Amino acid sequence: MITTELIKVMKESTRTSTPSSGAKPKGDGEICLRPSSSVFLGDQQLYFTQEYLATNSLNMKYVVYFAACQFSGPIAVIYAAPKSWFIWIRTISGRILKRDLPCTDPVFIDWTRAHCLLVLSKNGRAQVLSSIGEKVSEVFFDNQVSDVHECRTFATSRGDSGIAVMDVDGQVAVVNSVSEPVIWSMRPPYSELPTAWTAFQPHSQLTHILLIFENHASVWVDSSTKYVKCVVDDARSRIAMMTENGKIQIVSIDLSTCFCTVEVTEHEIGKCINFGWVGNSVVFVQMSSSLTVFVNVSARRKPGDEVLVYEKMTANARISVEPDGIRLFESTRVEFVEAASREKIAVLNRSLNEDGAYLYKAAQEMEQGTGHNSFAASTVIQDMYKAIDDCISTACDTWQPEEQKLLLKAARFGMAYTNTTPDTTKLMRAIKEIRVLNELRMVRTGIPLTHRQYRIIGDTCIINRLIDMGSYSVAIKVAQWLGGENCESVDRVLLEWVRRSISKVSRSNMKMDQPALEALDEKISAKLLQFPHVSMADAARRAIEAKLPELARLFIRRETDDESHVAVLLQLNDVSAALTKAAASQRPQLIHQVVRHLMTSESRSSYELAISRIPLAQCLYQDLVRQEGETRGISSRQMLALLEQASDFERQTLFHFDVAEIERNPSERLNALRRAKDAAKSMGDKAIEEILNDVSAFAPLQIQRGQADMSVRDTIIEIADDTAKVAQLKQQARLNDKQVLLWTIEGLAKKGKMEQLFDLAQKRSPIGYAPFVKACVRYKRNEEVNKYFAKANGYSDLVAANLAKKNYVDAAKLAYDRRDREVLHAIHMKSHDDPVQCPRVKQLLNSMDQA
Repeated sequence: MITTELIKVMKESTRTSTPSSGAKPKGDGEICLRPSSSVFLGDQQLYFTQEYLATNSLNMKYVVYFAACQFSGPIAVIYAAPKSWFIWIRTISGRILKRDLPCTDPVFIDWTRAHCLLVLSKNGRAQVLSSIGEKVSEVFFDNQVSDVHECRTFATSRGDSGIAVMDVDGQVAVVNSVSEPVIWSMRPPYSELPTAWTAFQPHSQLTHILLIFENHASVWVDSSTKYVKCVVDDARSRIAMMTENGKIQIVSIDLSTCFCTVEVTEHEIGKCINFGWVGNSVVFVQMSSSLTVFVNVSARRKPGDEVLVYEKMTANARISVEPDGIRLFESTRVEFVEAASREKIAVLNRSLNEDGAYLYKAAQEMEQGTGHNSFAASTVIQDMYKAIDDCISTACDTWQPEEQKLLLKAARFGMAYTNTTPDTTKLMRAIKEIRVLNELRMVRTGIPLTHRQYRIIGDTCIINRLIDMGSYSVAIKVAQWLGGENCESVDRVLLEWVRRSISKVSRSNMKMDQPALEALDEKISAKLLQFPHVSMADAARRAIEAKLPELARLFIRRETDDESHVAVLLQLNDVSAALTKAAASQRPQLIHQVVRHLMTSESRSSYELAISRIPLAQCLYQDLVRQEGETRGISSRQMLALLEQASDFERQTLFHFDVAEIERNPSERLNALRRAKDAAKSMGDKAIEEILNDVSAFAPLQIQRGQADMSVRDTIIEIADDTAKVAQLKQQARLNDKQVLLWTIEGLAKKGKMEQLFDLAQKRSPIGYAPFVKACVRYKRNEEVNKYFAKANGYSDLVAANLAKKNYVDAAKLAYDRRDREVLHAIHMKSHDDPVQCPRVKQLLNSMDQA
């Protein structure tokens, strides 16, 4: 248990890292830029990089439970005090994210791949916390298991984490995804507890629980001992197993094949406290907090080969496993251990016959001013493109900025010796990524990502993690470097900062009077206005979600986009302001949006009163009612009342026209026409009034003849053979001679009165003979067509007659001879329904265009 003296020491050690309330906590560690040391372990080279020094606040000596988030995320430690437990969350550099977070009877902590801390209590209840200690969710295993014995977390194919909990009776309860917890359980086949177990989810497969008992079955199993540890590699393709007598076996994920067996005799590794992978070909065995052993388990080893072991002395070390190495947390420093890549080994170790090493040497000679040696080194290179790629890859894998610069210079130097124009895409991308990595490694951020880790999680995940940790300024900087000033990630960071700032204020006991709201508005707006592409309306929406409508009104005053402004005012239910703003914008779409909102949220009398105060809104509302009346059967009386209320005589006239058009009752149709005439008179339009007078006078006669449902055209076609009635109707409807003649021709052809039609054609036709041809073709009087076609005379009449007979080619020739391109083009468009004539017409049209 922690004594009072220890608590005092912890507070003193964190005093520098935790400033007074309101200031941002800073890391107490120092970034270490000393060159990495390395050691060869057979065909593997281990690099030891001291990342941070003087991390005094970590206090590893007194930690009861420890967990570090993969991909260089935060660490969480649990300390025990008399009758209580509490959690501290820090970055790797020592910056405190959360302190003194209480918890009850913890037995296990670990981080998920979603950057959340999982705290499991003895009774089987798991809390999921954010990286700053905020509660996210809970998972209840207490109904499935008794007291917790052990726990394992595992990566899923969806990029999340699952958890498996074993109780003291050996029953295992499993959640495949912590973010979507669905618990299932299994009971082991034997009554005793397994000697070793793990949980894993192979790619695109179901979750597997591996339980190892003393009665083994596989061929490669050592039956003379028992297995005490088993760990799945990051690729989820192999399992490292440790026996009680010191053997380590590397087997396939399906347990069918044993790739390698190593027996360590120098140490009793079966009693180790931690065991895991370092990259792909090395495992570590932590014997105690002061000793860690590294063992080469490469698949290239042969039976009988020497066991390659390296011992590393530490001080109160805790270990976290990364995809490409492990991280050693000691009381005063943090060190990263990785198995070097092929490129790094080739370049930095000056390997013989390695082009990358020669190119790096050439750059070093150039840097020292010995250009002749530089040229000599570059002439030895066989494959310059491979050498350039190796230098770029090694620059990304190194930690020290000076070494990074020199390796990048080497790559740029090599491009001068290529036979073709060099592709700088890889180099530019590497420079951008190294810049981001160096910023993340700074003490104030404390995320010492390696390049391989960066490539695994990607840009979006990095920005999300910075947001989770509250490192907004760094997140914006990284987003701008990766995506430019107007990157969507910048917007996301800023709006998350706004949301968290507003939520913090809304949850506090601070009195939110007008001066306090205005101060918060000034603070947030000052930041957002530095980024013009970020909408103030989004900040207002965050304020609405936090139930601070007055703050939202302050934000929205600064919004320049009318559409967003109106949308937020509607969310605030400030309809009058929204209507005024929409009308001022002179954008009908916005006014429609507000009017529809009013129609769904207010009573009819209320919204019509509000709309009547704004003429443009009232006009658009009338259109809306009219359209909905057509589609949904809304009462026409409502529309007419609106028009009369607005004294809109023009629209009243059109309204009565529409009624007359669709009305089936002759008397009602006549009344509609008379009301249209009255509206036109009130409007002062003499021409429309005269037309309506004539129509109103003609309508009663149509009713008397029993032709109320027929138009004037249909009536004349119907009585075309009665010249007296046609003359009477012409006078009543005030029709011109040409119109009456066209309708008479059509009526005679329709009724088959060929003799009357021929007598009519004997007179000189003022409209030509094409209408006769057209009428005979339409009503299939084929024997009469040629008779009238022969009478056609003149260019226009002949073209029209040929078109009526669908003689497109002949009509096109006439237009071509006249060089009438407009008519020829119209003929071509009509000829598309005849696949034989259309190409010939097209040919004539092309000939005219080329002439």
